[in-house]
Amino acid sequence: MGAFLQRRLKNILFIGLYLLSMNGFSQSLDSLETILDSKNLSTKEYLEVCDDLSWSYLDIDFEKSKEYAVMGIERAKSDQNLKMEARLLRNLGVAYYMNSQMDSAQLFLNSSLKKTSLLNDEELNAAINGALGNVHNVSGNYQEALSCYLKALSVFDRYENKERIRSLLGNIASLYYSLANLSQSEKYFTELEQESVEANDMYNLGRAYDGFSRIAMKRKDYVSSLGYAEKALDIFNKGGFKSSEAIALQGIAMVYYQDYNNYSKAKEYALQALDLTKEIGYDTHVAGSLNILSNIYFKEKDYVNCMKSAREAIETDTTDANVTSNLYANMVRAGIFLNNHQETLLYFDKYRKLIDARSTIEFEKSIAESEKKYQTEKKELRIQMLEKEKILYSIIFFVSIIGLILLLLVFYLRNRTIKTKGELNKQKILQLEKESQLIAAQAVLNGETAERARLARDLHDGLGGMLSAVKLNLYDIKQDVIIEKEDVLRFNKVMEMLDNSIGELRSVAHNMMPEALARYGLKTALSDFCKNFRNVKFHFFGTEQRIEKKLETVIYLAANELINNALKHSGASVVNVQLVCGADLISLNVQDDGRGFDAAAKTSGAGLNNLRTRLVAVNGIINVHSSPNGGTEVDVEIKK
Repeated sequence: MGAFLQRRLKNILFIGLYLLSMNGFSQSLDSLETILDSKNLSTKEYLEVCDDLSWSYLDIDFEKSKEYAVMGIERAKSDQNLKMEARLLRNLGVAYYMNSQMDSAQLFLNSSLKKTSLLNDEELNAAINGALGNVHNVSGNYQEALSCYLKALSVFDRYENKERIRSLLGNIASLYYSLANLSQSEKYFTELEQESVEANDMYNLGRAYDGFSRIAMKRKDYVSSLGYAEKALDIFNKGGFKSSEAIALQGIAMVYYQDYNNYSKAKEYALQALDLTKEIGYDTHVAGSLNILSNIYFKEKDYVNCMKSAREAIETDTTDANVTSNLYANMVRAGIFLNNHQETLLYFDKYRKLIDARSTIEFEKSIAESEKKYQTEKKELRIQMLEKEKILYSIIFFVSIIGLILLLLVFYLRNRTIKTKGELNKQKILQLEKESQLIAAQAVLNGETAERARLARDLHDGLGGMLSAVKLNLYDIKQDVIIEKEDVLRFNKVMEMLDNSIGELRSVAHNMMPEALARYGLKTALSDFCKNFRNVKFHFFGTEQRIEKKLETVIYLAANELINNALKHSGASVVNVQLVCGADLISLNVQDDGRGFDAAAKTSGAGLNNLRTRLVAVNGIINVHSSPNGGTEVDVEIKK
């Protein structure tokens, strides 16, 4: 359901800032196309008609919108009409945004913004910033999106442009929805509803109702979600907003599918959405409708149509990773029941590669964002220092004009001031660097913990269940089919490989995030882990109560790392693990009687460095005590 709501958000954001920015032609689209074919148009009239047509087709026909925008851009370039070239580039960027081609959308919008900066047109500049905000919002760059929205809002406030302000209210509400801040999102959607009712702005009123529907669905209030979705559908249908109408139909289908289990009703609305998205021609929306149908068919146990719909969606569009992963899963699930082993294994491999790729991308993105924030803070600090120095030098120059007598005194005061401020600035820099490193470490830890939990859950519940289903189906096949003698060994070998795969998958899922840690807490999880080794003894002291999930994960991973190090490298015969949970302090002690090492000479390593990074993020410390042939003792302390 999350992938569906994200696509729904993208569509409702669609050019909310610009719905009323037509250029004055009131003719129908057919009339405008007829006018464009006329050879009696001046260049100015030709460009205005291209602008109107490319904009009007945004929610109806992507190819026509793109075609008229490109025609206008070529004419504007030859006529050196910079303003119309910028407007048409904006239209082209929004068209690609509507078709979920975010890289192309951002490219054309940035090109339009550069050209607009040469013009004295603040409102067009603000409109482009609003469109860029939509691109960043859907792409998950929420800070950039909010920055663009605020730039646009300041201009529209100055010009008292109520229509654009209403649209921005909807966009900001959708931004807060993306951040899972439902109360703040509901506040802005409510303001949008009030403003739209007063202005009789039906499109933005539909946006408000669609927003309420999404919020209610998140809260599992399906009755309210259905009511608001039906209101939005009625508005979009009467207004001719086909793309928005299709998303509203998908929303109604999801309610019937999720809450009422009324699959026939859900299928009815999903098919209507599919017909409408195919008519519009936006591949991502077509794939979204087919994805919903595939899920419904699976629930109905119509596995043939489930695979058929999923296969058609995959052939249509795979740009949305959330939708694509669900489609791959449907191909695997339905294929199991249809005994379609070859295709099932093919899409199982694709699903696994997609999950691995997304995990890597999300982790690298988290690291990049933390580094970007750190570099930005350093740059701002440097600018402040330079400004202070500039002021200081100006004062010195002014004082030097007063006279030679005061020069020595000023020189003395200057040196003293520079020294003092230099020390203060150095302390501030060190403090900011420590804070930045802490923020970065916390971001990485939060991302790692969430991703470990999600991947462990997906592997254990999703892929583990699928492999078990495959095993059961293979057993059924063996019972019902006479297998030739020479194929028995091959069959048994396949079953052995499948058992090994299931065992390996469960082991990986458990190592990433053990189920005992999530369910029963730190004491039980560590006790279970230590029982896996005959020479590892676990001791617990203190109060048995659950602590913050992040702290439990950090301590568990620390114990895992330290115990494995002792078993692998020290040659210890006994490893004692002691966990103490006090009122405001958690202490972990791992002690072994192994060969030890020179702690003063060897204080770094990949495992210890990773452990220190995690502990920094939760204000923890680690102390290592060891000597050659004297065993090793490691203390970890974390304040609650």
